[in-house]
Amino acid sequence: MSEYGTSVETTAPPDRVWKIWSDMSTWGDWNPNVATMEWEGGFASGTTGIMNTRSGQHHKMKLVDVVPGRSFALETKVVPGTAFRFNCRIELVAGKARLSQTVEVKGPLGPVLGGVLGPQVSKEFGTLLSNLARRAEGA
Repeated sequence: MSEYGTSVETTAPPDRVWKIWSDMSTWGDWNPNVATMEWEGGFASGTTGIMNTRSGQHHKMKLVDVVPGRSFALETKVVPGTAFRFNCRIELVAGKARLSQTVEVKGPLGPVLGGVLGPQVSKEFGTLLSNLARRAEGA
């Protein structure tokens, strides 16, 4: 299974990045695809909600594998026969925070469609991560 995505570096401290990234109420401010997030239960593994996109779509999502201050993943099923897992990480590298986001396409059709859907879904990760970095640097 392949992951598709990118990373950016920022001078903002990792804890400042995490504070913004883990506050889903801000996602519409810096993520070009998100209009709003309707979330139940806070930023913890197992919580669920709906991502409302700027294009008018509504995706049921589940937050998993949350490691406070370091990483989390979002899982959703958008295309029949596939499941998307968005892996989001903050790492400290040479005194800078590296922010990364990747997507894995799983499910029965994942191996068939992953090579098409993965690059398509991940094409704006660089923009959203750069926006997140700028917001953290200005906070």
